[in-house]
Amino acid sequence: MAKNQQISRFWGVPSFLILIVINIVILIFSTNMMLLTPKSMGMSVLSLFQQGIHGTMTWFTDTVNSINELKNLKNQYDLTLQKLNEFQEMNRNFEEIIQENILLREQLGFSKSLDLDHIPAKIIGKDPVNLFSSFIIDKGSMDGITKDMPVTAYQNGVLGLVGKVIQTGFNSSQVIPIYNSTNFVASRFQKSRFEGLVSGQGDTENHLIMNYVKKTALNQINVDDMVITSGMQSLYPGGIYIGKVESITSKEYNTSLEIEITPTIDFGQLEFVFILTGLEEQMK
Repeated sequence: MAKNQQISRFWGVPSFLILIVINIVILIFSTNMMLLTPKSMGMSVLSLFQQGIHGTMTWFTDTVNSINELKNLKNQYDLTLQKLNEFQEMNRNFEEIIQENILLREQLGFSKSLDLDHIPAKIIGKDPVNLFSSFIIDKGSMDGITKDMPVTAYQNGVLGLVGKVIQTGFNSSQVIPIYNSTNFVASRFQKSRFEGLVSGQGDTENHLIMNYVKKTALNQINVDDMVITSGMQSLYPGGIYIGKVESITSKEYNTSLEIEITPTIDFGQLEFVFILTGLEEQMK
């Protein structure tokens, strides 16, 4: 029992004291230490303490420096990431400018070749209540725009009907597109010349509908035939593309055909339009 207590007391000695004792023993039994005096042995022990303290301070200093370096690297990373995001945003804006410039050049080229008097305009807003019921252009009464002027656009190499002006402001105007259910356009088939009346169904998800086409036209019209404005009403001049035939329906109880039409203009990509002016004088 007493022996166990002695062992416990021995292992309870602080480890750093044990290390010091071991180092002293090693020094005593080294070849050179045989000549050491008690004074020089004391200096050696003190040197060991100094080396330990120096090593600890060096480790602490290196740790602090490493932490500072990590902070600096983090700051540099954040700054680089910010600059990268700014560059990517600038690149996106640059690409947008290039695409808009290409489109503007295309519109300008067509504008110069268009025989009808017109005013070019850009779409700047949609109706907040119903995004597909009307839209706003950046030209108004100051630019010569008046109510009921027809609105067209150039896409895929052709001039297509967009709608008409229903209200003008000083420097902007409101336009209702042809797919608006309140808009009716006198029309005819470009090839067979049969006439009808085109109207919308209220949104771009549905086709335009052409009604009042005589049933005798059934064998003379086909899917993909083009439909144009007839010019039979003073609002729209003749020969402007409205769309192409998607389907033809003949119902027994109806005296006329019902034609579904896909608009020539893709309203989802529409940015620029041409308002046709001076039509009354041109039609005289």
